[in-house]
Order: sequence, then C-alpha cells, then structure tokens
Amino acid sequence: MKNISNTGSFKNFNLNNQIYVDKTEYIYNLLNWEARVFISRPRRFGKSLTLDTIATLFETGVDPYFKGTWIYDKWTESTYPVLRLNFLDFDNSSLDLYKKQLNSKITDFANKIDVKGYVEKTEPEDSIDHLLEHLEWEDRQIVLLIDEYDYQLVSNISNEELYKQFQVELQNIYNNLKDKFAIKFLLITGVTRTKNSSAFSGTDINDITNYSPYSQMMGFTREEIKKYYIDYLKLAASYENNCSVDDVTDDKLESMLDKLEEQYGGYCFDEFYKKKVFNTWSVNSFFQSVMSNKKVEFCEYWDEDEVLPSVLVNYLKTHDLSVFENLDKDKIFKVTDYDFKFPPALTTINPKVLMCQTGYLTLRSSLTDSNIVALGIPNAEIYKALNKLLATNSLKK
Repeated sequence: MKNISNTGSFKNFNLNNQIYVDKTEYIYNLLNWEARVFISRPRRFGKSLTLDTIATLFETGVDPYFKGTWIYDKWTESTYPVLRLNFLDFDNSSLDLYKKQLNSKITDFANKIDVKGYVEKTEPEDSIDHLLEHLEWEDRQIVLLIDEYDYQLVSNISNEELYKQFQVELQNIYNNLKDKFAIKFLLITGVTRTKNSSAFSGTDINDITNYSPYSQMMGFTREEIKKYYIDYLKLAASYENNCSVDDVTDDKLESMLDKLEEQYGGYCFDEFYKKKVFNTWSVNSFFQSVMSNKKVEFCEYWDEDEVLPSVLVNYLKTHDLSVFENLDKDKIFKVTDYDFKFPPALTTINPKVLMCQTGYLTLRSSLTDSNIVALGIPNAEIYKALNKLLATNSLKK
C-alpha cells in the first residue's frame, strides 16, 4: 500500500511512494486554455499542492516526477523560471515592512535568473514591472504563482484603514501584470474573492472559482477515492463490517463511500451544480486514522486544531453571525446572485457569502438558473464545526 500524505509538495509523492490523486488532466487543460487566472477555495483543499504541481511541471518538465500521470506523454512545453509568492510570508500589520519583504523576494528572483539591468525600486509594483519589462527585452518569459493573495486583507477586516492601504497596494501590483508578454502563465489562489473595489479590478485576471471544467481540480471525487484509495477503502469497510478484507463486497465499499460522503463530501464549486467533491485533508486524515487505530472513526479533521480561518477570526471582531442561529443541518440559505458573484470588499460582504467562501456553506443550486443562489451546509463534519463557531461567537457577546 502506498503511503498517505497531506503534503503540499508534489515532488514528495514521487520520492516517498505516496498516493497522488492524478489531477494533471485538469492542469493540462488549464495551462492550455487559460493565461491569467484566479481560483478561490477554502483552507485545506489543495490550493498549495496545485500551485506546487504547476511549478514543478514548468521548472523540471515531466521527468522524473510526473511519470505515471495523465500528463506525462502529453506535455511538450519548455521549462520556465517560476516566481512563487506566498503572501503568508509577508507582514500583515505594517505596509512598509510588507513592501520591503515583497521587494526582496522579487529582487532575489531577478538575481537568481540573471535579469540584466534589473534594479529594485521603492515600490514592489514598480519592481515587478521593471522585472517584467527587462525580461521582455530579453525575449524571456516566466511563470508567476501567487498563494494566499488575500492574507493581508483578511488579517485587517477589523482595521479599515490598513485594509484599504493593502487593497490599493495589491491592486497596483496586479494592474502592472496586465498584458505583460513576460508572463507565460499566472495563477493566483486564496480563500476569499471580491469584485467591487477588489485587488483585481481593471486587470485581465479570469476568476475560475466556479467554472465547471475546473470545479473538481481541487478536492477528491467519489470515483477518485475508489480508484486511488481502494486498499484503504477496503480496510475501512472490513473494520466497519467485522470481516476480512477479502470478504469486502462492492456493496460494502459503496456503503463506506456513502458514509465518507455524508461526513466529508458535499462541496460544490460547479456553476451548474452538478459536480461535487470531498475535502482532501479530511479524507486523507480519515484513512490515516483507520490505518493507525485499526478501526473506523468519523472524527472532525477540518478544524481539528480548533483554529478558525483567519478571515472569520477578524470578521467576528466587528461583526456577528446571528443570521445562522437555530441551525438546521438541512437548512437552505438564499442570497442574490449579484451578492454571490460580485461581493464587495470583505468589510461589507454578505456574511452568508463569506461563510461559503470559507467552507462552512457550499452551493446548493445552479448559478445560471435564477437570480437567487441557494447555499447549504456541505456535510456532517462542517455542521459540527459550524455549531462550534456559533457557540464561540455567542460566548464572546
């Protein structure tokens, strides 16, 4: 049996004989059809792994790490330098320190790939513009991958002045990425997404958060779990039914998948409300527990460290979630499609939309059928997590 890992490093799957749920067909299509994209997903959904997979593909090509994957005999692109910016690495309380750290990262990259004539500027947006300008003069291209783009914003929901300062700074940076020849491919990820007054306003960055072709690029499908985790699935079914692995029938496997879906599935990021996924972290943690404890326990893994998404921690400092009182696990919450598709700044976002972005709610209707969008609780794990959140919010009053 291959090992299970929650790593965000693609190379580790190959080096450590770990299960990799092959998402390279989605990545191949993404890289062929898109040039500058943004995708939002809740935490622990594989955003960092997706970025690292793309980075590895561009930096090394398919050998040796992609052997055995769908993309292996199809990818023919040359390698490119990859500038990775994880905004968790940059300060969130001082704009000046943030600029200094970001500038340093850009300059280190420029020096590493030997960009002739590059000079660090005072403002990061000018530094990156200068970098891209010189790369174009040299007829060179890079790949730009940005993770947790919203870290500085979500950290300052309760500090409107600093929030606006970071928002302007981010918008300046993204405006300077528009129509740049030197960018071969750009992918930005984060937890939250806003439209009005957003960091991406006026850019050419395409929001594919709910675009159906990529709705299962992150997260596991039922079929993927059955294919890649079959040995662990059989083991769990054998413990659940007090039988040997050899005596596990297809019906027992399907029953175990049903229970997994009830606990950790039910998420929908598909605009047509057809394709759903399981949370990757929770599924991996469940099977690791089965292997270690030799029994089936449906524990709460998504928030097992009892650390709320930082956006909610800061949101609750100045807002409440009374709208979620008297929770029914099957309750449907309704918002207008405009609120859902074009949320304003995080300081004024509809709380139900924010709860959806952070993973406590998910789509329960198509985004194309009417001007009302239905949202609901994805699964039993999140229902328990949401009750904890509400209890915490009530106690602080």
